[in-house]
Amino acid sequence: MKSVSLIIHSMRAFFMFFFMPIVMSSCADESITFKQPIEVIDYYQFDEHNLDLHGINASIMIPNETAGIGASFETEITHNDGDFKWQISAGRNFNIFIEDYGDYQYRMPEFLRKIESQDIFKTEIIQQKGDYVIFKRELNLTSKKTSTYHLYGVKYINGVYYEIKNKEEGDSKKVVDFILKSFLSFKSINLEL
Repeated sequence: MKSVSLIIHSMRAFFMFFFMPIVMSSCADESITFKQPIEVIDYYQFDEHNLDLHGINASIMIPNETAGIGASFETEITHNDGDFKWQISAGRNFNIFIEDYGDYQYRMPEFLRKIESQDIFKTEIIQQKGDYVIFKRELNLTSKKTSTYHLYGVKYINGVYYEIKNKEEGDSKKVVDFILKSFLSFKSINLEL
């Protein structure tokens, strides 16, 4: 009698430990997915700027004087009322240009086609994500190779597509890295009354 009881107990334990997890996992409503870890950006050399007073319901982080890129001046935001363009400057080296394109969503594919089709510059894409691209540009017409770095991105905030880029002449890689951090920080703000 003890051996039958021991066999029944062993069968229950076997069933419980091996078949129950299979049954329970097959009954789950959702499949188990693993998410990519979220990259945390260090903004310790940046100051947050609210753009609401300048016509954009958003904020952006701009490097301060501790960044070591010549951003030792007060951040200046230039915008004419009724216009669709903004310039954010923090010293002579750090300039971001923002343009409002309303609900026009095709700026990024148009820009990528444009840089691929030009032949004045040798263009190398350094990094490309869904909403931005960082690229290096060299002039094809000279023997002296001078590289400049550029960021072009499009952010969708509150129903509006904003084109964001650095100056046309380009910047150093270090400055473009700071511009990328600013681009990634550009986000909608809640205005609660």
